[in-house]
Amino acid sequence: MRAGAMVLSLGAALAPRPAPAQAPVSPPAPAQTQAPTQGPVSDDTRPLSPAQTLLFETPHLQNVTQPGTLTYAWVREGSPPVSDTVAVQVRQVNPDGTKDLAFSYLTGPRRVEFPQLDHFRGNPLLMLTLERDVVEMKDQLGVSSAYFRNKVRDAFVTQASVAPGTFMLGGTAVPAQVVTLRPFEHDQRLERMSQVQAKTYTFVLSDAVPGGIAEIRIAMPPDASMGAPAFEQRTTFQGVQP
Repeated sequence: MRAGAMVLSLGAALAPRPAPAQAPVSPPAPAQTQAPTQGPVSDDTRPLSPAQTLLFETPHLQNVTQPGTLTYAWVREGSPPVSDTVAVQVRQVNPDGTKDLAFSYLTGPRRVEFPQLDHFRGNPLLMLTLERDVVEMKDQLGVSSAYFRNKVRDAFVTQASVAPGTFMLGGTAVPAQVVTLRPFEHDQRLERMSQVQAKTYTFVLSDAVPGGIAEIRIAMPPDASMGAPAFEQRTTFQGVQP
């Protein structure tokens, strides 16, 4: 996978309107007065939805005040189930509060290389997870990844729901906000793939969690007609390492 292109393409697809400044991918640039939370801009001029504001315009990393590594457990249910790890390394905290970041996204044959990102306020784990997902869908279904990106982007604008919830952090339930969307629910192009049409993305965010992202879930029900089992993938916050 071309990781740099992946980050750029998804950021452009999800950003609904131009931002005053852009986060560099490569090469690094000097610190900016107003760094964006995530990714490059889009020519989509629709107003931000509550889900987009929560996910892509919120400075999730503001509660990370010193260098360290945010760790996440990655689990994919199946036969057999697969467990792995994801890490977002805060390499540097800049004077303006932005962060310079590096990533360790899965291990072994599943590992995906993503470039370092500088001067970020948001948590790019959202972009990395979604981009890997749409690329996998392209490989499995033979449909352009750009098609799936556009469907996800539109779903964030038109049908994503935001509801209060909780997340168990160190044995304590902390307040959270839960964003849910089903981008392919009425997609006629996928009408013979009811499992994909029912694919659900759930994002759990909490100010009590360092880095803001508590959990990302991607799930599909079983499809007996295709002999496909149920699918669920979870990326869940574990802690912060020095």
